[in-house]
Amino acid sequence: MTIVHTEGIFSHEVWVLFPASISKPKTAFTFDVLDHFLIDALECKTSAMSFYQKLKRFTNNAFPERVPDRYRELMRVSQLWRDLKHRKWFGFGHDAGKDSGDGGLALFCPACPQPGLNLPADWKVQYDRDTVMRQYVIDGNFTAQHMKMNKPELDVALSDGKGYMVSEGPYQNHLQQSLDSKEVRGFKVLESTCSNHRAINAANINKSNLRSTGIGATACAQHGCFVPHSVVDFQKGERWVKCLD
Repeated sequence: MTIVHTEGIFSHEVWVLFPASISKPKTAFTFDVLDHFLIDALECKTSAMSFYQKLKRFTNNAFPERVPDRYRELMRVSQLWRDLKHRKWFGFGHDAGKDSGDGGLALFCPACPQPGLNLPADWKVQYDRDTVMRQYVIDGNFTAQHMKMNKPELDVALSDGKGYMVSEGPYQNHLQQSLDSKEVRGFKVLESTCSNHRAINAANINKSNLRSTGIGATACAQHGCFVPHSVVDFQKGERWVKCLD
């Protein structure tokens, strides 16, 4: 069996490992190398290819091409590992029948008022409404573009809608039902009259090769923490509308 570890790629018989496949696995990963990859991707922005190339260099620096290629296995197993870690952290690792619900695998702001978590049972009597009222802000990033995949059917979601992103199915249905015209349910879609306002004018440019033209999120106004199940992909960039009289 091929073993992928933090110090390289080896061949051994018995280890405590994470298999790369369920039926007759021939490749496995140690827990350490999977944890190292997640931290490298988070803090160092290391791609999976660069990380595996590093492991190949550790194994055989003179002839890295002789090391078995397990890049695809690393991509698949790292996603499974990340999903299992999240389910364990949020208390769903040992109960397969328990549904975490929308946003159940994401943390909300611990400082914001939350009944049942950081407020007493009689919080409605003790505090004024303004004291415990939550405030949110919505903002977007119009440079985080995502190109269309050649085989989108191979992109299997392990925790669809369980984190900060909204559920894909209902959101796509909402987009299909939305009108794409100059007038949307009493609101008129306008083009910017500002000179060289690229962010708004770019909304009308044909981007057929892009699956999304940006990303938008909701966060608490006081602490900047993202709200679970509130992040969406943009389809038309920074388009704006004006209410008709």
